[in-house]
Amino acid sequence: MPRTDPLPPVPSAPAAEPAPAVPSPLIRAFPTAPPPPPAPARRTPGEPGAADAASAAPGTVDGAAPLREDDGEAARRGARTPGRREQRYQETRARIVDAAADLFAERGFDAVSVVEIAKRAGVVEKTVFNHFPMKEGLVFDADPPMREALLDAVRTRPSGESVSAAAGSFVVAAVGLLGAPEAAEGVARMARVIRGSRTLQVREREILGELTDALAGLIAEETRAWPGQVEPWLAAHAVLGLYASLLELARDRVLAGVTGPELSGELRRQGRRGLALLQFGLAGYAKRR
Repeated sequence: MPRTDPLPPVPSAPAAEPAPAVPSPLIRAFPTAPPPPPAPARRTPGEPGAADAASAAPGTVDGAAPLREDDGEAARRGARTPGRREQRYQETRARIVDAAADLFAERGFDAVSVVEIAKRAGVVEKTVFNHFPMKEGLVFDADPPMREALLDAVRTRPSGESVSAAAGSFVVAAVGLLGAPEAAEGVARMARVIRGSRTLQVREREILGELTDALAGLIAEETRAWPGQVEPWLAAHAVLGLYASLLELARDRVLAGVTGPELSGELRRQGRRGLALLQFGLAGYAKRR
């Protein structure tokens, strides 16, 4: 796709672009800090894990028997235990992700087995699958943070702004952050890993499709589109197409050694040009009233 033809500036472009919540809105940063685990649920007798919970707190059976110690001490124990459990969870998850990142960078995604990742991380294979049911989850977030952030950008856009302007501006700002010097190494490693694996390329397209569906669904709901109406899907595909193009451009440039302000500036310029092109056909569609 030619990227040198001059395009008009973006109509009513914002003076300053708000920074999105995450520097890498689709892919898992390599390495990455693990998200916190879900809050530990209380278990009843006979439920998987109940025996472990009982052994961790002698004299108790969750939800079935009274505690054998005073209420104050029980409360203090309950307050401490989830913190230690969460810390162990996070440390284990981080070791797994770091081990996977190193192995994938060394030999490629497809050539590395989960058994090898577990061995490098110092855990058993089952533990890896407990944290990441699918091997691809070590590279891609199952629910990318970009999903809610993108939808929020559309929901909270001001009156008179089109959905393509709100979503497109968010995309340009998000991808522009990939040019930051501290992001360069992670982007380059991820680019090599993803481009070296057909499995990951397919999964990435699936995630982009899921993001497109989510955005199209929101637009259809807001515009009260009838079933089968094409405009919401066309608008969503256009915005996510811009995102995919900018992401590939970022990978190309980082692998070529371009980073920092030079790359950030290029990504934003190219993003505005793409957004301007979208605006010619979509500027008047789904404006907030």
